[in-house]
Amino acid sequence: MGLASIPERIRSLQRFPQILRVLLKYGFDDVVSRIGLDSAFHELKRFVLPASDPRLGALKSEERMRLALEELGPTFVKLGQVLATRPDLIPMSLVVELRKLQDKVKPFDTEGIRQHVERELGRALGEVFQDFDGAPLAAASIAQVHRATLKDGRKVVLKIQRPNLERVIETDLAILSWLATLAEERLPELRRYRPVAIVEEFHRSILKEIDFTTEAYHIKRYARNFAHDPRIYVPKVMDELTTPKILCEELIEGVKLNDPKIREVPGIDLPAIAKVGVTFILEQALVHGFFHADPHPGNIFVLPGNRICPIDYGMMGALDQERIDELLTFLVSILTKDIDRLIRLLYRLELIGDDVDLRALRRDIDELIQRFESVELAKLDIGKYLQALFDVITRHEVVLPSDLLLVGKALATIEGVGRDIYPELNTLEEIRPVVLGIWLRRLADPQFHLRHARRALDELTHLGETGPRDLRIALRKLRHGELSLALRQPDLEAVARAQAQSLNRLGVSTLIGALVLAGAYLVGGTDWTIFGLVPLPVAAGFVLLALATLYGLILLVGMIRSGGV
Repeated sequence: MGLASIPERIRSLQRFPQILRVLLKYGFDDVVSRIGLDSAFHELKRFVLPASDPRLGALKSEERMRLALEELGPTFVKLGQVLATRPDLIPMSLVVELRKLQDKVKPFDTEGIRQHVERELGRALGEVFQDFDGAPLAAASIAQVHRATLKDGRKVVLKIQRPNLERVIETDLAILSWLATLAEERLPELRRYRPVAIVEEFHRSILKEIDFTTEAYHIKRYARNFAHDPRIYVPKVMDELTTPKILCEELIEGVKLNDPKIREVPGIDLPAIAKVGVTFILEQALVHGFFHADPHPGNIFVLPGNRICPIDYGMMGALDQERIDELLTFLVSILTKDIDRLIRLLYRLELIGDDVDLRALRRDIDELIQRFESVELAKLDIGKYLQALFDVITRHEVVLPSDLLLVGKALATIEGVGRDIYPELNTLEEIRPVVLGIWLRRLADPQFHLRHARRALDELTHLGETGPRDLRIALRKLRHGELSLALRQPDLEAVARAQAQSLNRLGVSTLIGALVLAGAYLVGGTDWTIFGLVPLPVAAGFVLLALATLYGLILLVGMIRSGGV
């Protein structure tokens, strides 16, 4: 262990009991025990960690998981929010519950906030602002927002990152990585959810989100995409006052979609706003390939003229042209009820394995479509429809791309918002012409058809360049007897280890039996003595019997510890 890692280890030791305390409080004792932490921290648990709260017994495990993540703080709240976009990795029931995660916490120390901003900007507040409000407008797990006025009179908000946030996240990520490794090793039912891969993906995403220069780039890119769209407004970023830990942008003075008084605001056309909202998400994804992945009602303002203004651009989705084509095919297949087209798409994306029962998959999708066909179009909940479809597909162990799921989640979220403000919203009627219009324009574009041919030509060219060399290398190795076949099987190492343990135990058992027989024989042997006091065979016999007893105890303890008894 290097000297540089010592502070991190100390912080982990301080943080780890807090994590265990919360897990036990919310009734996850069995998980703690099964991954081996219960015995390792038995004394700590007895003196520091409480038993589970009996009042939480009536809650579902998904609810207890959400509450535990909220109590554990910023890193775990963000992990839950990321998991809420991945129904391909976790059960849909948990996805739905994690979407309720609240990212609202107490503000951090407002006394030192001015010094904190001055230190980050490298200038005194009086040099930059006419006025700076020390009381936050809102506080979340990663940052809090303060209102200010620039010297030229422009009103702005500053998104200020919590002090020491990086250190907290690094400590939590180190612990999460270790726990994920333990869970994958010791909880077989969790392996299919790939906890280690989830933590690695989360590590990459949260490091991007806590760098506010990345969010500033997102805002400017979003603004360019919708610069000529009169329905959309994007706040301006003050680059000179933006750092990795502070984001300064224009103050948006409008009404939030989750404001209870929105219906009382004069001039607001709620049906028009709801319709724009559901089509807006699809246009972001299918036209620009860059979309707001967290469009909840607290993140959307309505401005005069019924313009929509999204805020908080930390969680964004990006699609390349090929993925846009695939997403379009997916949506068109659903809208036209073309199951064969959908199956062909999943095949082309290599998402369907050899073990998938295609007949059962097609039957389940068809049953789902038939069930939703009976619902009146105006009452059809597209969000629930997509969730049910994703659930059917993933139940057949078809792993859908995460960006496709993210678009589905964004559409489901904005549809829910639209129905809240305009219950008569007919989502299908609004999105069908948008999706089919983009699809028809794509079919009329020669580049769309050339892309597949160009990709196939590139692959053939690459094969022509590398194929002869690869074949020559393989033939040379075959000629020299160096070509080998590697056969890999999941859990083969664990099986081999278990077999080796069984053989070792058999060997020790045989040795114990031999020692017992030899000892018994010698105890009743000749009359030779040691120093004329103890018969030599008797002494040797007792020594062998003692060794047999010792080995027997060691073997018994080992079997008990490994669960072999």
